[in-house]
Amino acid sequence: MARVIEKAGVATGVHSWIPELATGTGAPRVVGIGFPGSVPFGLPGDADGQRAVLEASLTALASMSEPGQRVDLPFSWPARTRVPKPPQPPPIARLIMRRPWLFLKLMNGDLPPPPTQEPG
Repeated sequence: MARVIEKAGVATGVHSWIPELATGTGAPRVVGIGFPGSVPFGLPGDADGQRAVLEASLTALASMSEPGQRVDLPFSWPARTRVPKPPQPPPIARLIMRRPWLFLKLMNGDLPPPPTQEPG
């Protein structure tokens, strides 16, 4: 989606817990974070920590003037802190559980082209 929005002339960025994957799939600007995927901005209820990650992410994105740039944030997941489990797996996880071969395609950057929108 970010690539499509960029082509329309709007700068975009992706906040990712797997920045290598985001970069490999062509995300224009990537902000990497060392947090688990289910909590990319921090622990639930930690408003100050989440705000710090958000502010650092926005500052990093504002510093990237061209597509293809990546900034890794200096945050790391606290040792021995359990990752809260979501009530259900996210949609991408459910899709990969149903069609595991898609995971290899995703990791190799073998993604279908974005759909074209018909005028109308």
